Amino acid sequence: MYRLKQITLLIGDFAGLYAGLYFGIYLRYLTTPGQNFINLLAPMTLLFFLATIIMFIAGLYDVTKAKNSWVFYQKIITSALVWIVFGIIYFYINPKQSISPKTILLLTSLVGFGFISVWRFLYNRFIVLNLKYNTVFAGITPEVVELINHIKQEPQSGYCVAGIISGNDNLELASSLKGSGVVLGNTIAEINKQNKEGVNIIVLAPHMATNSNLLKELYQSLFHQISIISLSDFYESTMHRIPPFTFSEGWFVAHLQEQQKKIYDRLRILSDYLLAIIVGIFFIITFPLVALAIKLSSKGQVFFSQNRVGRGGMIFKVYKYRTMKSLSADGSAETNGPQFATTKDTRITSVGKVLRLTRIDEIPQFINILKGHMSFIGPRPERPEFVNQITEQMPFYSLRHLIKPGLTGWAQVQESYYGTIEENLRKLEYDLYYIKNRNFTLDISILLRTVNTIIRLAGR
Repeated sequence: MYRLKQITLLIGDFAGLYAGLYFGIYLRYLTTPGQNFINLLAPMTLLFFLATIIMFIAGLYDVTKAKNSWVFYQKIITSALVWIVFGIIYFYINPKQSISPKTILLLTSLVGFGFISVWRFLYNRFIVLNLKYNTVFAGITPEVVELINHIKQEPQSGYCVAGIISGNDNLELASSLKGSGVVLGNTIAEINKQNKEGVNIIVLAPHMATNSNLLKELYQSLFHQISIISLSDFYESTMHRIPPFTFSEGWFVAHLQEQQKKIYDRLRILSDYLLAIIVGIFFIITFPLVALAIKLSSKGQVFFSQNRVGRGGMIFKVYKYRTMKSLSADGSAETNGPQFATTKDTRITSVGKVLRLTRIDEIPQFINILKGHMSFIGPRPERPEFVNQITEQMPFYSLRHLIKPGLTGWAQVQESYYGTIEENLRKLEYDLYYIKNRNFTLDISILLRTVNTIIRLAGR
C-alpha cells in the first residue's frame, strides 16, 4: 500500500512536470510547442528526475504526512526554487541547446509545480482518504492498541479500523477501547454486520491462531477476497520496525535470510568506497575551517577516536571530529565512566553543536569505510560498554552485528538520537528491520532522508 501510493504520487508529479514543460513553451512563444518541446524533452526529463529526488528529500513522498497544510505546500515551493537553481546550473555548464531555455525553465517551474500543487491537493483531499483498507484485528494485544492509535493519528496510512474480534480476550485492553469508536465483536460475521463497506484485511494475533472457530471463519474469508496477515507482518509493514513480541531464536532463523543478501552486500562494497571517496574530498576541502573552529572554541585535539563494536563483534576505533570538551586525561568528556550524551549536554561545545546538527562531526568516518570497518548505511556502531549493558537485557542485541555498522542508518532517519538503554532497545527494532529488508530501494531512501536531516539541521 505504501509503495503503491508513492508510485501513484510519482506518476502524477511527472505528468504535472511534463504538462508544465508543454504549457511553459506555449506561454513563451504563444504557439504550439512542436519542435521546441522535442528539443528540450531529453534534458528536461533528466531535470524532472532531479525534481523528484529534491521532493523526496523534502519529505513530499512520505505518504503518512501528506496533508493539505501550509507547511506541506511550503515544501513544494522550496522544492521548486531549489530545482530552478539546479536547472540554471545545468544549462550553464551544458549550453549546447538549440533554443535558450532560461525563460522556459522559469515558466516550466511555475506551471509544472503549480500542476503538482493541484494534483497533491486533489490526492490528499479525495484520493488518499478513499484508498483505505478496512482492517479487522483478530485478538487484542498491546501492539494491536498501538497500531489502532497509529492508524487513527495517520489516516493517510491507508488503513481504517473496522473492528476487533475480542471475545473474552484481554478484557482490560478491550475495556480501554470502549468509547473509542472501534467495533468489538466475537466473530467476523458480527463485525461485518456493522460495516457496510465490508472487510478487506484481517490481522491475526499469534495467540488467536489456535482458535478453531475463528480459523473456520478465516478459511471462509478466503473465498470473499479478504486478505489474512499475521500481526507481526502487519506491524512490520506499518511501523517499519520489527515488533519485540516476535523476538525468538525460531523467528530469527526463519526470517533473517542472510545467505540471500550476500550478493547485494558484495555489490554495495563498490558504492561504499565511491561514497567514501566523495565524502573524503569534502573532508579535505572543509578540514582547515572545521579544525580551526574546533581549536578556537575549546582546548583539546581536533579529532576524537573511540572503541566501537563492528561486524561479528569486532572492536575497532571510530573517528570523529571532537564536539565535546576535553575533561579527562585521554581527551574524552567522561570523568565518571561511559555515559550516553543527553539532549542538552553541557559537555558539548558551541562549535560541536553546529557539527552535530549538520552531521559534519561524522565525516572522518570515511576512513573507517575505506578500512572496511564500516559501511555507508547500516546500524550505527555502539560502544562495547553499552553493548554489554544492553545485551544483558536483550540477548538478541548481538544480531545488529550480522552486518557492518553504518555512517547513517534506518534507525537514525526514524528518530534522531537514542540516549538511554530503553531507547536503544527501540533502536534495535529499527536495526533488525533494516537487516531483514535491506535492498537498493531502502538504502536510497535512507540516503535521501539523511540529506533531509542534514538540511533541516536535525542531527544531535
